[in-house]
Amino acid sequence: MKNSIFVICLALLLPACQSSPSPVAPDNTPESAPLTSESATPGETPAPVAELPDTLSGEVLYYLLAAEIALQRNRMDVAVEGYSKAAEATNDVRVAERAARIAVYARDNERALQSAQKWVQLAPDNAEARQVLAALLVRTGNGEAALPHFEALLNLGNSDKERQRYMLITSLLGKEKDKQAALEVMQELVDGRQDNPDAQYALAHLALVVDNLDVAEQAIERALTLSPDWSDAHLLRANVLHRQGETGRLFTLLRERLDAAPDDVPLRLFLARKLVDEQQFEAAREQFDEVLKREPGHTDALYARGLLALQMGDYAQAEASLKQLIAQKRRVNEARYYLGQAAELQDKFDLALDYYAMIERGEHYVDARIRAAGILAKQDSLAAAREHLQNTRADNLDTELRLYLAEGELLLNAREYEEAYRLYNVALEQMPDNSKLLYARALVAEKLDRLDETLADLQRIVENEPNNVEALNALGYTLVDATDRIDEGFDYIRRAYKLQPDEPAIIDSMGWAYYRKGEHDKALEYLQRAFDKLQDGEIAAHLGEVLWITGRRDAAREVWDEALREAPEHRLLQDVIERFTR
Repeated sequence: MKNSIFVICLALLLPACQSSPSPVAPDNTPESAPLTSESATPGETPAPVAELPDTLSGEVLYYLLAAEIALQRNRMDVAVEGYSKAAEATNDVRVAERAARIAVYARDNERALQSAQKWVQLAPDNAEARQVLAALLVRTGNGEAALPHFEALLNLGNSDKERQRYMLITSLLGKEKDKQAALEVMQELVDGRQDNPDAQYALAHLALVVDNLDVAEQAIERALTLSPDWSDAHLLRANVLHRQGETGRLFTLLRERLDAAPDDVPLRLFLARKLVDEQQFEAAREQFDEVLKREPGHTDALYARGLLALQMGDYAQAEASLKQLIAQKRRVNEARYYLGQAAELQDKFDLALDYYAMIERGEHYVDARIRAAGILAKQDSLAAAREHLQNTRADNLDTELRLYLAEGELLLNAREYEEAYRLYNVALEQMPDNSKLLYARALVAEKLDRLDETLADLQRIVENEPNNVEALNALGYTLVDATDRIDEGFDYIRRAYKLQPDEPAIIDSMGWAYYRKGEHDKALEYLQRAFDKLQDGEIAAHLGEVLWITGRRDAAREVWDEALREAPEHRLLQDVIERFTR
């Protein structure tokens, strides 16, 4: 009778415990969901212990009751201890399962492993028990010990879910810290399955994840030999070739496959996107068009073709594709946002404002508000633009930051430097050490000839973030250009250069520092390299000045003239030209 009373108490308690976090499988991997249909999905609350038989001792029931009360009170440590003791003291599979799940949720790997081993011992044919134990072994860095459980997983359940089980194993092994060891476990698992395309595909997938491209290529070629019409395998091979940098072979094989299977839409979309990556825009558009011939309302193809047409300046096609998305009620906010951009690029500012105003929530809401403010500012209504930003809904500090920076940019463009300085001061009261705000205020302080404040803000960023390349370069350049602390500034620039040796702005700073040190040959070397990378007005001003000083005046004029064609209003460039040629 005593045991029955405990069970009744526990049954009454369990419904209240449902509000506590439900223990889940390790890492709650989505791949685990389809693993077994006969047992509970890993994310679900374990079966109520109220159904336990009366043969359990009072000691076990006490552990269970105490553990469930602890769960209700969110004392996971006590719950783990109680259930672990209950699992040790009984051979009931449901207790072992719940003990394992609760310990997994609490990240108590040692107890979770013990309970999962008990669960597998009691239910060796339960695929989910094998999955949880294998995952825990992988998590604790013992992939080799997980191998027999992976083998068991593959031999359990329906054959039509074999592919899912392979991919689950790939997902679990991909989380192991020792990537090479994980790959070796997978290779051993697949070694006896050379004629199984699912096994070869899974091995290729894991090899790609751990960046062993040779193994990935060999395995995916084997999978395609065994299953030549498998679309996913063709996609995986394309990804391997892309990672190998085999662009030419990638395009050749994709086109060959599409000649044989012209209706393979996923593969055609992959080809189109890779063509975009290679800036082969017209060829990419042709592929998107082919997709839409086969599936006229295909959301991804419509969206991609719309953005591509926008980038190519084909506003008519961009608008047609994006409006079709809206008509289909798919990706509506994104379509409105890019329709706004299309209108803006055509100087249809009122239409652009209408589209941006339609976006009241979601990913593009803040971007739309910022772009609308930019249009208002262009229409000589700075006050309205600022009010628009200030009335924008901000749900977090990151959004607040973006809005402050956008408003500051509007003020800078209007040369309202004092007002921008005050704005950044207000923002820094909320986010005192934010590097973006400090950097923005430093630039404004420079405009106001407050050099000490510029240097102080840049120095503060560098102290907080020693590898902040932008701040290192700006601090070094300011010291070199505006003070006599040239060697100190040069050290900061060199630190930035070591971190980003191909950045034109930093190369320019290196050249300017050498010029200020009087080393003109080195200055020209760096400045010419910077100008070759980026025909920027400031770089042209620096390069032209050093060329002029070293007697190469015709070359200086050529550089200045070339830069003026691109940026005729560049003030620094104009000032330098006037200073040397008047």
